Amino acid sequence: MEIDYRLKVFYVAAKTLNFTKAASELFISQPAVSKNIQEMEHTVGTPLFERLGNRLALTKAGSVLYHHAQLIFEQYNLATYEINQVIGKENGSLFIGISTTISQYVIPKILAQFVASYPENEIKVYQYNSKKVEELLIRKEIHLGITEGLTDNRSLKFTPFLKDEIVLVTNAQNTFFQKENCTLMDLSTIPLVIREEGSGTRDIIEERLKQHGISIHRLKIEITLSSTESIKRYLKYSNAAAFVSIHAVNEEINNNELKIIDVSDFAIDRYFYITHMYGGLAGLPQKFFKYIQQHKNNIYT
Repeated sequence: MEIDYRLKVFYVAAKTLNFTKAASELFISQPAVSKNIQEMEHTVGTPLFERLGNRLALTKAGSVLYHHAQLIFEQYNLATYEINQVIGKENGSLFIGISTTISQYVIPKILAQFVASYPENEIKVYQYNSKKVEELLIRKEIHLGITEGLTDNRSLKFTPFLKDEIVLVTNAQNTFFQKENCTLMDLSTIPLVIREEGSGTRDIIEERLKQHGISIHRLKIEITLSSTESIKRYLKYSNAAAFVSIHAVNEEINNNELKIIDVSDFAIDRYFYITHMYGGLAGLPQKFFKYIQQHKNNIYT
């Protein structure tokens, strides 16, 4: 089955709002993207894109067509999957948005096992912070998200996936802080490394500190970094400390590169969540949803 190619080009261009990125994703040239868009505009009888300075935007007609194109491709993918099941093939599409910590330290093994169990499928994984994953879900650009936090977004359904603990860690040879415990009052004296705003990890740290009457902005923030991996590397050359997922530092703790500082009367437990739009799942996304729940105990074995 093949869907109208001009609609596909329009859909990707509307999703990226960048003809260069659309060309790269479709493996065609930028002039070819422009040509297909012009033909689509001629067919519908009105412009679909407009230039706002250096930014590309959808016209009102373009927004209407993009909305329906999303629904068309969603139904097309589902129809393809169900037809393949009838004829003995299990092809399908699965687009997943995974927040940084989970993407790097939790999901790789189970994702590899799923791909081996369901080969010949189109599977794409996008790594973003939790807030961005939710945005992609709402725009229907991905089927599923796995995020580090639970929000009050009523458009999304959150299912607990895996328990996590956020711990305070520092360089195992830290000359500034040689103890393995501290109090909440001590936190104001320790140079800290934190994640960027929008990070699920940062959100829950801020919330738990706030519950104890502590504003993160009153702490001694040494630097803000955009990933747990960059934080871990930074700590190896610094006497700072950082709150990170225990899943992210198991290897460094076992290798005596990092150590945990126990904060008295303060713990940050949370769940990673599988999230998707309300209305249920079908096809390959549904299979993946069930698979990672059934096999989550194999993540580290």
